[in-house]
Amino acid sequence: MITVRNSLFEEQTTIIQMISSGMPLKSILTFIVESIENNCDSFKLYGSILLYNPLLEQLVETASSSLPTNFIKAIEPIDVSPYGDSCGTAAFLKQPIIVSDIQNNALWDKNGHIATSYGFRACWSIPLLSSKKELIGMIVLYKREVGKPDEETMNALAIYNKLASLAIEISANNNNNTHGLHCYEFDKHLKGTNETNKKVLRELYTALERGEFEVFYQPYFGINQKLLGVEALIRWNHPHLGLLTPASFLGAAEETGFILELEKWVLTKSINKMRKLYQNGWTDLRLSVNISAQQFENPRFPKMVEELLKEASFHPENLTLEVTERFLIHKENINIVNRFKATGIKLSIDDFGTAYSSLQYLKDLNIDEIKIDRCFISNLEIDNNSQKIVEMIIMLGHQLNLNIVAEGVETEMQLQLLKKMKCDSIQGFLFSKPIPFNHLKKNFFQQMKETWSDNYVFQKN
Repeated sequence: MITVRNSLFEEQTTIIQMISSGMPLKSILTFIVESIENNCDSFKLYGSILLYNPLLEQLVETASSSLPTNFIKAIEPIDVSPYGDSCGTAAFLKQPIIVSDIQNNALWDKNGHIATSYGFRACWSIPLLSSKKELIGMIVLYKREVGKPDEETMNALAIYNKLASLAIEISANNNNNTHGLHCYEFDKHLKGTNETNKKVLRELYTALERGEFEVFYQPYFGINQKLLGVEALIRWNHPHLGLLTPASFLGAAEETGFILELEKWVLTKSINKMRKLYQNGWTDLRLSVNISAQQFENPRFPKMVEELLKEASFHPENLTLEVTERFLIHKENINIVNRFKATGIKLSIDDFGTAYSSLQYLKDLNIDEIKIDRCFISNLEIDNNSQKIVEMIIMLGHQLNLNIVAEGVETEMQLQLLKKMKCDSIQGFLFSKPIPFNHLKKNFFQQMKETWSDNYVFQKN
């Protein structure tokens, strides 16, 4: 039964406030677990919330409080399957499964000895579903006594279920995941075991062989709205999950080392596609490609890029390689930068302001450009601190003769403020979302002319 009604109501109100204030998902889910343990059932509960990884069809523990860590390690990841334990089966059926006695339930034939060795006698598995009734996670509760929840406890758990599902859904949406709920788990909740990495690696290689990856292109402009070039951005046309953004799989690609092969593919694909635009007269357009620090530190990478450019008859001056700030902390990377610079290739620091943010590193590394992260641009109209930070970055960057790009520009007011601050280049949904190459080649330029009229300058040789 519910032990403290007032406490239950207060804590559920707190959860709603945590969700609305944008607190980290793990913090919210951990609080939910603790609230369940403190307020539900007359006996002590040991709870956890697991998130669903649809690419691996597994549940992985994300938030827990009093559940023993070694027990979690012993039973996870949990396969979503009708042939698994009660958690995996409940996830597969998208229906709660209440096992009142683990020792006498066939669903626990495989792992029952593990649960009972920690003193657990009952397990309640309650799936978390999205607003579209898709599986996104699981609330799992263990008891050291045989038994099932009474009606009042089930009613309380139904409320916690809705709150946890809401927190996950909002977190996914706030992370700009265009495919919604499936885009965050693959990257954030890999545990790095050999077995998991092998499975992920097979999935990624299969996707590459089947042609499931695609390069999208997002234009960027000078502050006078002249079209300068496009940034190549990878997407995964997953056969079951639809179009996945990089946030959903690049972390896994780095974890497995597949990132080296994937980025080579993106470079090759985008360079060859850009040649077609050049053949149509758009010879001034630049190509920007994101490269991981892992790739930059690959000793074979500079030669590989040089060979790609030579094979495609692509001018090095038209290529910009973007790297994150993590690359800056290793001073030995100066030699790598200098090798690229000697060929005419430009180098840019992506998402500047979110990590090390050292202008001294920029000076030492002889970088050409920095891209101000969208987190400083999103509230530019109303946040004086963001305005001061952006203005300072632009001013100091110009002192180092760097080109400054503002990412994530979405409103006319942001554009006008950046003009006033003398930002050099702009990129964002105000102008265009990332689009497929065919759209870029056949329709994009004419559509942009019609949409933005005479305010935007498109120069074609």
